[in-house]
Amino acid sequence: MPMPSLGFNRQVVRDNPDFWGPLAVVLFFSMISLYGQFRVVSWIITIWIFGSLTIFLLARVLGGEVAYGQVLGVIGYSLLPLIVIAPLLLVVGSFEVVSTLIKLFGVFWAAYSAASLLVGEEFKTKKPLLIYPIFLLYIYFLSLYTGV
Repeated sequence: MPMPSLGFNRQVVRDNPDFWGPLAVVLFFSMISLYGQFRVVSWIITIWIFGSLTIFLLARVLGGEVAYGQVLGVIGYSLLPLIVIAPLLLVVGSFEVVSTLIKLFGVFWAAYSAASLLVGEEFKTKKPLLIYPIFLLYIYFLSLYTGV
């Protein structure tokens, strides 16, 4: 959870974009999403790359100073909340209401962490315009995991 009150420095992630760490997170998310459907691995990687490109273009249009590598890293690392909720969904899968609440919590957590890392002080007022597509991207990731 990238919160400055917990001592987290956002500039470290923005100044040092990473590729292999987010790729490992995306591949791990792909592996737990298999359930006998091998096509989902290529879909998750494709959605990660092109979804990050879309978020990058939106951030640049809105006036943000981000690089594609930064967006790729942030979107990849922000899949961690969906990996955290995956075992919980296996346990409470039969309870529809609880399962839906856990899914919403995971998607909101992932979207919040990605948006808070991407949105700098330069376009803080336009944050909702970037949060919405990030939220939709993580809903799509979760739908690939759940098979819906």
